[in-house]
Amino acid sequence: MERKKFKIDDYNKREPFKDATKFFVVYEGEKELNYFQLFNYLFLPPEKASIIHVLEKDTIVGSQPKKLIERADFFIKNPPKDISVTPSEDDKFRFVLDVDQHPADQFNELYEYCNKLNDANLYISNICFEVWLYFHLDKREKILSNSSSEMKTELGAKHTELKIKNYPRGYLTSERIKKAIEEAENADNDKTNFFPIKNSSKVYLLMQELLKHSILNEDVNNPETL
Repeated sequence: MERKKFKIDDYNKREPFKDATKFFVVYEGEKELNYFQLFNYLFLPPEKASIIHVLEKDTIVGSQPKKLIERADFFIKNPPKDISVTPSEDDKFRFVLDVDQHPADQFNELYEYCNKLNDANLYISNICFEVWLYFHLDKREKILSNSSSEMKTELGAKHTELKIKNYPRGYLTSERIKKAIEEAENADNDKTNFFPIKNSSKVYLLMQELLKHSILNEDVNNPETL
């Protein structure tokens, strides 16, 4: 498959079909954005489903949970002119963010905001999104980090050890996605709570939802080439 590199202006350029399932995803950081953009490009047929990115450049700048609320609200009320889909409060909104050092009350505020929308949810990684990425490569019990900066370094070391050529493509194979989901689901010892325990991630729930619409739900003869 052609190697594809995305620039920020490439995002939301592939128009979904009118009747396709649309996921409006609000991210905290660029690493998450790159991951889901490539997943969208590789695995989601636009006639079935599409991820539409709620970008900082089109809305509100900031990564705190409260800022993500403002970003989504701005996006609904002032949709970018360069996307063909007009969002509403009834659409699927998915929030992807980290624990980091954010105030705890803001996570509750975001959770309540999701409950006010017709179809919304949040997927938190604790400590950070790199925990979710680590699950593509190794088991949770191998994690030694106690902070976001340590986790980024630990993931980098594991990435190098396993000779992963690039991010995010090296993580987005059928085998590695399945491994990450299994590892995260096993680590989730309180599935009724939106807030994950340390060194775990609720992103697996979003991935399970997206996979239902993807070509990975079909017969794939050689997933490592996708």
